[in-house]
Amino acid sequence: MSRKAERTTAYIIETVAPIFNRQGYVGTSLSDLTEATGLTKGAIYGNFENKDQIAVQAYEHNSQRLLTALRQIMDATEDAGQTLLEITAFYRNYDDFTKDMGGCPIINTGVDAMYNHRSLSQAVRETIRTIETDIAEILDRGVKSGKLKLTVPSIIFARQFFTMIQGAVSTSILMQDRKYLVNTMNYIDLQLERELFR
Repeated sequence: MSRKAERTTAYIIETVAPIFNRQGYVGTSLSDLTEATGLTKGAIYGNFENKDQIAVQAYEHNSQRLLTALRQIMDATEDAGQTLLEITAFYRNYDDFTKDMGGCPIINTGVDAMYNHRSLSQAVRETIRTIETDIAEILDRGVKSGKLKLTVPSIIFARQFFTMIQGAVSTSILMQDRKYLVNTMNYIDLQLERELFR
C-alpha cells in the first residue's frame, strides 16, 4: 500500500470512527461516510473491502485510543494503589475523554453489535478482557510489593472493579448525568482504601 493510500485509509477511519460509535453499524449509511469524508463511494471502497471492515477498524481506532490512555496511567507509577486511584480519576472525566469519539466505544459498540455483528461484538469483548487483565496485573504487582491485600483472585477483583466503572459509565449516559461517574468513582476509592490498601 502506498503512503498516499495509507494516509487516505487513516483519514477515513479517523473521520468515520465517531460516526459509527455514535450511530451504530446499522444506523451508519454509506452516504454518512461520503458526506463526512468528502470522498466518493469508489474512493472509500477503494481502501476497504466493505462496510464491515470499515466498522471494525473504526471500533479498533476508538478502542486503541482508550487502551493507550489507560496504559499511560498504568505505566506512570509502580505504586499499584496509586495506579488504581488514577484509573478512577480518569473515569471521573470519561465523558470528556470520549466526547469527540462519539461516546464510550465499549458501551456504544457493545450494545449495538451484540445481536447483529459478531466480529464487532467479539472485538468489544476482547477490549474488556484486555482492560481486566491489565488491572489484574496491577493488583498482582501490588500484592507482591506488600502494598495491597486481596482476599479473592486478582482477575475476579479486576472484573468487579471494571464492572462498577462500566456500570457508572452506562448509567451516566442513560441518565445524562455525570454525577453517576463522579459518585461511583468516589465510592470505589473509598472501598479501595477500606478493603485493599495496607
